[in-house]
Amino acid sequence: MGATAVVTEMVAAAGLSRRSVKSHRLLRFHDEEKPIGVQLFGKRPGDFERAAELVSGMGFDFIDINAGCPVKKVVNSGSGSALLRNIPVLTAILRAVSSHTSLPVTVKIRIGWSPEEPVPDNLPALLADEGAAAIAVHGRYRSDMFSGEVRKEEIERIVRKSPIPVVANGDSRSVRDALDLLDASGAAGLMIGRGSLGNPWIFRGLVSGKPEDASPLPQEVIRVIRQQYEMMSEYIPANHLYSILRGQLLNYIRGFRGAAELRGRAVGVGCREDLEDILSELAELLSTERQRNS
Repeated sequence: MGATAVVTEMVAAAGLSRRSVKSHRLLRFHDEEKPIGVQLFGKRPGDFERAAELVSGMGFDFIDINAGCPVKKVVNSGSGSALLRNIPVLTAILRAVSSHTSLPVTVKIRIGWSPEEPVPDNLPALLADEGAAAIAVHGRYRSDMFSGEVRKEEIERIVRKSPIPVVANGDSRSVRDALDLLDASGAAGLMIGRGSLGNPWIFRGLVSGKPEDASPLPQEVIRVIRQQYEMMSEYIPANHLYSILRGQLLNYIRGFRGAAELRGRAVGVGCREDLEDILSELAELLSTERQRNS
């Protein structure tokens, strides 16, 4: 749809270091997904050294270090946004990765642990000195989790202090939201996460700069859902496919009349026939909504 690059889900550096089969499964990607970066998380520089060496020969285009994940399980292990409270370890991890790969290395952070513990002004320079090519900044503190408004002025503070490009992230639910974040922060680019779930067309709208390009025709929605189903079928074991698909379907079924009832049915999808029944009704509801709004 026009995204410049994508990243994998978080992969444990420790798991790769131990050559865990589960961690290695997360490294699979299709050539059509390039450029693609592998997103590593952990807390031990030694694990990152070995992980960087391993993934460098697997066709990835860059390595991303996650120092922003706020989830309790990740933070309690000393990883993710916990690294924002331990800058020496974060810089050591970055040094370990950048010295064991020829790939560009990026870092994902938040604006701080809490309003009382924002990231220091010199963090961007420290990261650049250790080899970071760019920094992605989610505009919330770890203490915010995913609630409250994104603090654009805090991203802008980091942009002003950074000698390397900063990519802004957070609450880009629409093309207008994303462009407003880009303008207010002065960032070099945007990272879209949850805002693209069920709405990959947001990238098409950002590329053209026209919000209307992020409003797909009903047949486009159906085609993309089928395409996603086929892609999921290739990678997900059959006994897990439909339980995961249900959650993905709910991302597409929202924002129009009749969506609530259809969502209730979508959570019961258990076979291809069920899926096609949902898609048939979805196409009808979307067409009716489009006629109503025209």
